[in-house]
Amino acid sequence: MRDYLYHQYLLAQRLFLIMIFMTLTRVVFYIMNFHLFSSLNFSEVLLHFMYGMRFDLATIALANISYVLFSSLPTVVLNRPWYQLFLKYLFIVPNIILLAINMVDCKFYEFEGKRLTADFFNKEWLGNDFVTLLPEFIKDYWYAVLLFAVLTFLFIYLYPKYSQNKFQNSPSKLYNIVVQSLLGVIIIGLTIVLGRGGFQLKPISIITAARYAAPENIALVLNSPFTVIKTFGRQSLPNPEYFTEEELSKTFNPEQHYGDSLPMNKKNVVLIILESFGKEYSGFLNEKRTTYTPKFDSIMQLGLTCTQGYSNGKRSIEALPSIMSGIPSLMDNAFITSSYTSIHIESIGSLLKKQGYYTAFYHGGKNGTMGFDNFIKLSGIENYFGLDEYPNLADNDGNWGIFDEPYLTYFCNEISQMQEPFFASVFTLSSHHPYQLPLSHQGKYPKGNLVNLESIGYADFSLGKFFQLAAKQPWFSNTVFVLCADHTAQADEEFYKSTMGKFAIPIVFYAPTDTALVGINNTTCQQADIFPSILDYLNYPGPFITFGHSIFDTNAPRGAVSYSNGLYQLIHDNWVINFNGKHLISAEQLVDGKLINIDVTAQLPEKVTQTEKLLKAIIQQFNIRLEKNQMTVGKPATTKTK
Repeated sequence: MRDYLYHQYLLAQRLFLIMIFMTLTRVVFYIMNFHLFSSLNFSEVLLHFMYGMRFDLATIALANISYVLFSSLPTVVLNRPWYQLFLKYLFIVPNIILLAINMVDCKFYEFEGKRLTADFFNKEWLGNDFVTLLPEFIKDYWYAVLLFAVLTFLFIYLYPKYSQNKFQNSPSKLYNIVVQSLLGVIIIGLTIVLGRGGFQLKPISIITAARYAAPENIALVLNSPFTVIKTFGRQSLPNPEYFTEEELSKTFNPEQHYGDSLPMNKKNVVLIILESFGKEYSGFLNEKRTTYTPKFDSIMQLGLTCTQGYSNGKRSIEALPSIMSGIPSLMDNAFITSSYTSIHIESIGSLLKKQGYYTAFYHGGKNGTMGFDNFIKLSGIENYFGLDEYPNLADNDGNWGIFDEPYLTYFCNEISQMQEPFFASVFTLSSHHPYQLPLSHQGKYPKGNLVNLESIGYADFSLGKFFQLAAKQPWFSNTVFVLCADHTAQADEEFYKSTMGKFAIPIVFYAPTDTALVGINNTTCQQADIFPSILDYLNYPGPFITFGHSIFDTNAPRGAVSYSNGLYQLIHDNWVINFNGKHLISAEQLVDGKLINIDVTAQLPEKVTQTEKLLKAIIQQFNIRLEKNQMTVGKPATTKTK
């Protein structure tokens, strides 16, 4: 038996080794994202690390269950040298993958604002763009790559090796085999318990981390392999029963109908989605001298500007469904990479097409990037134009696609050839990492304190040039322009790192000949509101399904919903709440530019109670309608009566 116990001692040593390295990658994650967790003191960081050990142990157990199984067999198998070599690779390869995922997220988290999930490995993410951009990522984050190489070397070097002469091999008696097999069953059982996160009724999940950390700090408790594992293969959404069917439709009804007896106003619609244009970069929206978007600021002053605009997600792949179809990102996977792309949805383009509009979407990136082309087809927009359709590949930046200045000029020229009325949308890309600028524009724009600001300046210049050219076209005066960002990016000021500020974006409506569409809208607006707002403005005659509301409807419930790290969030006026699907986790109030935490275990303000009720209704409608393919009019959401 002594030799069998020696093998189990080696097993424990090896699992302890990966635990040490998982902790090291957590430390690296914290250091590389220190500015996002600067509100925590040293003891609080240690406490988050301690809570994170539960998730690390669960991840290690889940990733190494096969290794534990093969390491728990009787010594008649374990003592063989070839078998030990097999065990070595069975241990090293999966665990290096765990470390790699953690290291990738050390930098990726800064862009996403949440831990990686399984859809990162979807072909829409790891396609041609990833291969093209990989050298740039390695160049920009060489220190992370070098550190991963060092960790990999040390991990392999420190692997506890089997010593064949450590003990005299026991005879392979039936008694020994039976006892060793029973011990092996116990070891495997304990591993399963660790993988579940303990003996509780249900295994731990991403949401469990909300018990240990505030929403903005949950990522410090979780680890990225855990969130990938927990979202891998997930298909169905839960069926919440917060309300009866009657209560649900009264609290939040996604079916909107703004048309009246007036005829439809068939103005052209141009929708411009600006890559990574966070609200923080605008001097106009922040009442400060320094602005990185002077051209955009001038447009804001000509149109109706939503000063409290928010994105429904933190990724470009989440933006299109929110903006085009009013479908916010309220699940672990983006809608585009989920199983729900087989359901019938509608969009601005599909509904306007029914009214005789020509509809088109333009993006200077590779055809297929982030599944944009597939979503455009799914949403009923008639034409998609990507890199393959662009006439001059000399304008390619060598990474994502066509530089913004030539592409927006091309977009304007394309519009001039369209038959009116038309709906045309463009998604810019130059302000995306690696923030490459044409040689003739380098050094022309303020750099500020963030690495992306120079590219924001270039994209803003390109936007200004587009409007200069568009103003000379015959279709300009009969067009309503809608501008918004897809999501925020890096932040300098503390507020823009908060649960509220990291979703704050500009949303602008501008019609050159409509003097009524001018001024400031200070109510809470979201990307999902753009779809119904455009249809309301045009006096679209029919009903449709959306999770937003028109900004012109003063009686509509206002809010901006999102989902991250297992928590649902709703921003409403100067409040932001986080909800885990069962319980209210946090409530914060914006006071003098700072978010103040409210004790959610005490008597809650009426505003918080109302906001939570609205959020529950949105979640219930969202889950039921996606599960039952009820995203078009005539298919109402149904729920069980409690």
